[in-house]
Amino acid sequence: MIYWIIFGAFTAIFIGSFLREKRAFRNSIFLALSLASLFVAVAYATNGTIVNTLLNIVLYTVIPLILLFISFVFIYAGVIAIKRERFSLVHSLSIAFGVGIWGAFVAVAVTISAKNLSTITMSMVVLIALIAMYVIFTFSALFIYSQLYHLLPKNKNCDFIIVHGAGLLNGERVSPLLAGRLNKGIEVFESSGRKAKIIVSGGQGSDENISEAEAMKNYLLEKGISEHNIIMEDQSTTTLENMMFSKKIMDQMMSQYRVIFVTNDYHVFRTGTYAKQVGLKADGVGCKTAFYYWPNAFIREYIAIILKYKAVPIVLFLLWLAGTVISLLNF
Repeated sequence: MIYWIIFGAFTAIFIGSFLREKRAFRNSIFLALSLASLFVAVAYATNGTIVNTLLNIVLYTVIPLILLFISFVFIYAGVIAIKRERFSLVHSLSIAFGVGIWGAFVAVAVTISAKNLSTITMSMVVLIALIAMYVIFTFSALFIYSQLYHLLPKNKNCDFIIVHGAGLLNGERVSPLLAGRLNKGIEVFESSGRKAKIIVSGGQGSDENISEAEAMKNYLLEKGISEHNIIMEDQSTTTLENMMFSKKIMDQMMSQYRVIFVTNDYHVFRTGTYAKQVGLKADGVGCKTAFYYWPNAFIREYIAIILKYKAVPIVLFLLWLAGTVISLLNF
């Protein structure tokens, strides 16, 4: 009974948090805790039955196999990204993530099989296991919720469409990734009855001849969008500034308005959190991303969001450190 109460509590908290603000990162954690508590509740309620056996198979066989499969996919995607783009730390993130999953399995295996590990060695194994559990849980939670957020129905009857910029090719041409965003923006523009203003948002990088906004405007003009419907925001250098500066433009034009922002699918949720941060009520739509590019991109999104909520990993580290010190003193 207690497990069903826990499940009900987490579910109620998630629903309440979601209805209050669907762009909050906490929603992903509450949803994951709700799903995990449901799994535990069903497992205890079906003890001794075939359902319980199947759940054990899922927990101890299927989930580890899925994690190993994901590790292979991430490593493969990282290799492809490096081959197609160039070697860089960013393009190596998915490889590191995939290798990290294997490292976590090794740490668990060592913990289970070892008998006489030194205190220091055991502490390091425990630290690796803690990091792995935290990363796997929060990464899975963010992935599940971001996909849910991306799939939520959006009212495309809007006054403004913000299209987020990205790096240019040869300093002046729209890249395939940016073209995908602009094409999605045109799709939303058509859905709005061609009445909305399209804000192309992106400044000029040090290696670019023109601003991203200007390149985006040129692309839209070539696609038949009237210059009257295009507004340039060419000062921003980050996603947060995209939202901040675009909001200033819209506030000067209207007191009340409806907004849709357009970016890549992996980037929709975090962009939504920035919209919330600057006080902009906006829904997001995402365009598809190339397979090989997606893992690295989503890992960057994950890191950026987790860095905004550093308290939990810091607390976990301090607990581990305290436990290690106590163990050494007792030893």
